[in-house]
Amino acid sequence: MAEELQNNEEEQIKDELKFSFSAFLKSLIVYLKELVNIRDEVDYHGSVDAIKKDIDFKGVNVWILGASIVIASIGLNVNSTAVIIGAMLISPLMGPIVGVGLSVGINDFKMLIRSLKSLGTAALISVIISAIYFLLTPFGEVQSELIARTRPNLLDVLIAIFSGIALIVAKTQKGTVASVIFGVAIATALMPPLCAAGYGLANANWDFFFGAIYLFLINSVFIALSTWLIVKYLKFPLATYMNLEKQKKVKRYIFIISLLIVVPSGITFWNTIQESIFENNADRFVSENFEFEGTDVINKKITYNKKDTLSLIEVYLIGEIISTKEETAITKKLNDYELENTTLKVYQSKDKTDEIAGKLSAEVKSGILEEIYEKNETMLHDKDAKIEFLEDELLKFRADTIPFTAVKNEMSVQYPNVANMAYGKTVVTNFKTRQDTNPVFYIKWKLGIEEEVISAEKAAISKWLKVRLNNKKVKVINY
Repeated sequence: MAEELQNNEEEQIKDELKFSFSAFLKSLIVYLKELVNIRDEVDYHGSVDAIKKDIDFKGVNVWILGASIVIASIGLNVNSTAVIIGAMLISPLMGPIVGVGLSVGINDFKMLIRSLKSLGTAALISVIISAIYFLLTPFGEVQSELIARTRPNLLDVLIAIFSGIALIVAKTQKGTVASVIFGVAIATALMPPLCAAGYGLANANWDFFFGAIYLFLINSVFIALSTWLIVKYLKFPLATYMNLEKQKKVKRYIFIISLLIVVPSGITFWNTIQESIFENNADRFVSENFEFEGTDVINKKITYNKKDTLSLIEVYLIGEIISTKEETAITKKLNDYELENTTLKVYQSKDKTDEIAGKLSAEVKSGILEEIYEKNETMLHDKDAKIEFLEDELLKFRADTIPFTAVKNEMSVQYPNVANMAYGKTVVTNFKTRQDTNPVFYIKWKLGIEEEVISAEKAAISKWLKVRLNNKKVKVINY
């Protein structure tokens, strides 16, 4: 009986645990739904009206677009990130892109035509103005900010998707979050790719041109796609009815366009990863295998080739020459660093000097020359300082030294009344600003010499020593 009661209690506890866990799970699901819910605050009509107002390019928008194009072009010219960000913030390009996504989502084909027309006009104006700027302005060396806009990859697709989601969610809520719009403008960077395309057009650099246009397409298409997805998720009211067959066609077209844009960016992303891995392996290979006493690596050049041609690692050495045997042994280690399809070239002082100089880049050569000049200049300064110091010390030594023996002999002949003579230096100060060092001769006279004679001879000795030593500071003191 007791055992049956115990079993019943255990079953009851299990049922209670199951119930409590089920209740907890349900409450958690409800909480998460409320947490991610964006439908309650949607302003359907207000959002559509606001997006429609930002679509058209005329009047003020054209002037703002032109200003932002020039600012972005200058930013790319001087490689200033801050200036480029400023151009992104004032650029009105986002309006027609969001308009494309909204119009497809609510089946408003008039809005779609307006949006595409405005987007095409804005893009064309941007490329033309930036091309004119780069034709008129000497660009000089291609800067990193410009190069970054010509090599899009899969990460740019992800940035565009999530930026588009953030933007349309913010725009559909009552009281649009301005900081989100500014953040999306910076993250997606619509203006710089068009300016980079203008540079490519101005300089007939078609790799730059098409790379930049491709990045602009990635941003535009996937911001529009994100807008379409959120509009569908929020169930915006349709402008016109579309039958099921047409809806399937639209979705199919959207999928095909997205796929056509994603695939090349995915390939670029994969190649970028492979290049990064190769460069890391090559750096590790050089640092771990070119450690020789008396030999230094002054430069290395790593060239990654994703095509059938071999990649290349060039190492420039200075100092003691490594042997051909050592070089061959190092080359065999390439496979250990996953550098199978790679050629290693080692340039060292056994090559002709001018040959090495020709192979080194101008930047490296100037760097080496600058370093040598600085070292030599430092050595020269050190030598000059040492010479100057030694000269000063020699002058001090000469100033502190007198021909004591000669003076002693002359003194004994000229002044026989002198019994002893001592020489030294006395430091004199007034405890304020003046401090001086005087040469002093201490004279001891023979016994029995009268004071008048001592006084006269002391004055004569003082006058003689000042002339003899060419020093007016000489003092003579009796002791």
